[in-house]
Amino acid sequence: MTKFIKLGLSEPIAVALREFGFTEPTEIQEKTIPIILSGKDLMASAQTGSGKTAAFALPIIEHLQAPSGRPKALVLVPTRELAVQVKEQIERFAKNGRLRCVTLYGGTGYGPQIKALKRGVDIIIATPGRLFDYVQRKFVDLSKIEMLVLDEADRLVDMGFMPQVRKIVQGLPTDRQTLMFSATIDSRIERISAEFLRNPVMVRSSAKQIEPSTIDQQIFHVKESGKDALLLELVQKQNMSSVLVFTRTKRRATWVKGKLRAANVLAEEIHGNISQNQRERTLQRYRDGAFPVLVATDVAARGLDIPAISHVINYDLPDSAHDYVHRIGRTGRAGRSGVALSFIDEGQRYLIRDIEKIIGRVLDPNAPPSRPGNAQTRRFRPRSRSRRRIG
Repeated sequence: MTKFIKLGLSEPIAVALREFGFTEPTEIQEKTIPIILSGKDLMASAQTGSGKTAAFALPIIEHLQAPSGRPKALVLVPTRELAVQVKEQIERFAKNGRLRCVTLYGGTGYGPQIKALKRGVDIIIATPGRLFDYVQRKFVDLSKIEMLVLDEADRLVDMGFMPQVRKIVQGLPTDRQTLMFSATIDSRIERISAEFLRNPVMVRSSAKQIEPSTIDQQIFHVKESGKDALLLELVQKQNMSSVLVFTRTKRRATWVKGKLRAANVLAEEIHGNISQNQRERTLQRYRDGAFPVLVATDVAARGLDIPAISHVINYDLPDSAHDYVHRIGRTGRAGRSGVALSFIDEGQRYLIRDIEKIIGRVLDPNAPPSRPGNAQTRRFRPRSRSRRRIG
């Protein structure tokens, strides 16, 4: 508890953290919390699962202290799932206070969100599209915002949200504090940082190793025609209590779920063709352990925070090395161990080289060509960790 107090957090917050079993701040929390509490703007990069949500959530709670009934903190995120995750974390750590949070995102009705706004809120967590809609309709007043967070800024850029973000920021007070968190800091992010932040402090966490170090990454060389059989073999024969399978498209997600069910494996799917309400019900059932395998596309699983996921399987390898890092980060959360399995055919070997470049580690040295009916595996074993940290 004293370690969090030394970072500048008050005792009530430290007590709440201790009640949840969190005694050790992560690297990104140690580096950023004192800076945020000092009121300075921040540009930070951190690996997936490093505890970055708590890194900005805890200072927001500390800064706001008592409820005001008007939004004073705004967190912009790229997806609905991430919005829900951030809200859950803030409410968990603010259990000793009375701060009100609301999530604003598309794919669901306006009624409940508007009612929550009318009751008075202190913190808004929103996707840019839905929030801009509310701003235009004058359903929300952002004139008192004191803290702005752009979470997963690289994804906000990749998903085309920057026009809405710019319009939203134009309506905020100029004397606000702005924080940006991104998995990577490239020229695009640096330009956005210069646009929105004032003399920011730059923080990089684990810059030479951005994939979670508690994950055992395995690569299987298999022909496209052998993926279904390999997936069934792994799921049925290994001890996989909670599995997240990634596919490239919505159609393939439906296909994979069907193959698993045909083999009597309980499985569900989430992707853009599934309604938001259904997705939330499916995710809750997955958290509750109602079924062991969830098949998802990248966008649907963005921001997914389920600490108990034991295995991530890349049925289709993503085109982007950064997406690979985000995917495997769904397991091995908050210092836990996890396993990431990737199916790769001969034509995808160049993607592994890209991944190795970005994570700074060799995952598959001198991989042999795929052989029909014979999946071959190479493994990278991480160092173990024992201390529990906030995910």
